Amino acid sequence: MNEMKEILKNIKLGQIIGIYHFEDSCFTVGKISKIDSKYLYLLSYDVNFKEDGIKVFLIDSIKRIILKSDYIRSLEKNQKKIVRFNRENKDIFQELIENKVEISIELADGSIEEAYLTEKGEDYFNFQILNDNENIISEEVIAKDYLKRIKISNFIEKEEYKKFKLITTKNNDKYMAYDLSYNGDYLIFSEKEEFYDIAQINIISKNMIDSISEIEVKLDVKKENFNDLIDFKRDLDIVEILRRCLENKFLVFIDNEDFSETKVGIITDLEDNKIKVKEINKYGNFYKNFEIYFNEIQLLAVKNYKFMERDYEKKI
Repeated sequence: MNEMKEILKNIKLGQIIGIYHFEDSCFTVGKISKIDSKYLYLLSYDVNFKEDGIKVFLIDSIKRIILKSDYIRSLEKNQKKIVRFNRENKDIFQELIENKVEISIELADGSIEEAYLTEKGEDYFNFQILNDNENIISEEVIAKDYLKRIKISNFIEKEEYKKFKLITTKNNDKYMAYDLSYNGDYLIFSEKEEFYDIAQINIISKNMIDSISEIEVKLDVKKENFNDLIDFKRDLDIVEILRRCLENKFLVFIDNEDFSETKVGIITDLEDNKIKVKEINKYGNFYKNFEIYFNEIQLLAVKNYKFMERDYEKKI
């Protein structure tokens, strides 16, 4: 018998655990709702420790389970604060320093560190580098031209549809952005995380920008609680979850270790052993159809987003 299955059998329903997605650095925190012969069902939480839907893991694909950690304990105790900047009247870097805002810094070598900004000079930045438990482990001075991006995760209070712009950098990085403004030699913009209540506030040098263009997003979605459609004692079954997604047009997120990235879309047909899905690209528009067998679904996530059909989609 699978060793992970044996371990999961000894974990109580309702316990909060973490699951690493395959063998990369991404993981889910959630409450165990059910364990059957093939699947683990989690009521998942976002970074603000709010319920954000259901995730179903194929047990045979699970390689790492977090039973206890400082990160999970801190999630429960310390919910993220909403960051608000007065972009017009104050230097954003000074606000980061004065309010001791935790940020992510992306460096030219591709590495990413969590940090506090402590000082900004003309050609350098001073940072306090943090570990996973948010403890300061070093103080570093980083040259201005070695700093690729500063990123601040921010909780969105109210979902609104935005007019997006596509920012392309000289390194060919692309950002779907809104609420653009300038602060000296830097461009500040928000980048909506795809179907999360999180926006990334980004700060990049104006010298890095190659172009800024308009982008049309046709997809229309509505926030709605998927958990209201499920009886957790009777209906918590992967086929029943897929059926509810088909009937109610909820977005599904499907992953497999062989995928280059998570596939997002709406289910268009449910057969005995597979589903057909209309996939959405990273810009929020439909672009192709695919099908996948149940036994190929290693991770199924249903977040609280429902597709609202419009006339242009009926013609696709």
